[in-house]
This record gives sequence, C-alpha cells and structure tokens, in this order.
Amino acid sequence: MRNIKKYIIISITTLLLSIPLFFRVFIEYLSINIINLASILILFLGISFLLLIGVLIEIYVYDNHLFDLVKKHDVIDALLNKNRRGIVLIFFSITMIMEELIFRYYSIGILNSLLDLDYIYTILISSVAFSLYHIHVWFSFKNLRLLMINLIYPFLMGLYLGYIFLSYGYFSCIIAHYVIAFSMHYNLYRRYNNNKFKKKI
Repeated sequence: MRNIKKYIIISITTLLLSIPLFFRVFIEYLSINIINLASILILFLGISFLLLIGVLIEIYVYDNHLFDLVKKHDVIDALLNKNRRGIVLIFFSITMIMEELIFRYYSIGILNSLLDLDYIYTILISSVAFSLYHIHVWFSFKNLRLLMINLIYPFLMGLYLGYIFLSYGYFSCIIAHYVIAFSMHYNLYRRYNNNKFKKKI
C-alpha cells in the first residue's frame, strides 16, 4: 500500500503523544471551560468563516495546474480512487488527533500552564507553529501559490482552533479541525471531478 511508512509513523506518534492523557496531564484542557452565548456564536461564526474562506480559495485561487498538483494529495487521491478511501480516511482522522495533540494540547498547555503566557500569545504562537508545520507542502508540490495557501489558511485555522481548545476542550478541537480540513479537501475533490467531467463533454 502507498505511503504505508508515513501511516505507521503517524499512528505511532499519535499513540505516544496520547499516553500523557491517561495520566491526566493538562487535564483542564480536556473538558469544556466556557459555554455562553458569545462562545457559541464564535464557535459557529468561526467555522462558517473558515469554510467560506476555503470555498473562496478553491474558486478564485485554484486553477487547473493547482488542481492537477493537489490530486496527488492522500485524501483527494483516496476520494478519486474508491478502493483506498477507507484506510486513508482512517489515517486522516488519526492525523487530526496527532496535530491537535501537538499544536493545541501540548503547545498551548506548555505555553499557558508551564510558562504562564497570556492566552492571546499562546494562541498566536501555536498558530504560527501550526502554519509553519505546513511548509512540507513545498517539498511535496514545489508550488509557491500552494505553499502560501497552506501557510495562511492553517494560521487562520490555528487561531480559531486555539480559541475552541481553550473554550470547548481538546475533543471539540479535533471535531472542528476534521470538519474544516475534510470540507476543504472534499471541495477540491468535487471541483477536480467536475473539471474532469467538463473536459470529457
């Protein structure tokens, strides 16, 4: 199977990063801390804003060349090739868990609980780190426009997920991250499929 080494590394990393959860490390970040009308409004407005930005990027920034590049992405490739969907979507979920452990649970936990930084700084630092983590896109696709999308959009997502993490806890953060990231990939897959269909007509 393609990318088996990558999937094994992601699984082992996620398993190792999960161990402290069972020892109740940063336990305060596992449950809902704030629930009021303002936080609910931010929750829904934030996810709506990010989904809208994702659609606008897909419509106005992606051209045929970028579509041809991103069809090689694991998730989009799995959506295009039905026989790989199940396994890749499982690892996509595991990747969301791993990223939330690294960039929210540990980053914000260490910066806030151990270093006693203000919440705004912890969210900003973790968002910058989350954005820079996506620099791997350059090594996969060697495209500057794709790199810029994958630096700016994750930064905005990191700000939102940081707020969700501090307000609604780690598990809510995983769900929000999954919904946003999968929607972005699914929209690209759908658009690529539509373009392919139009070319055949």
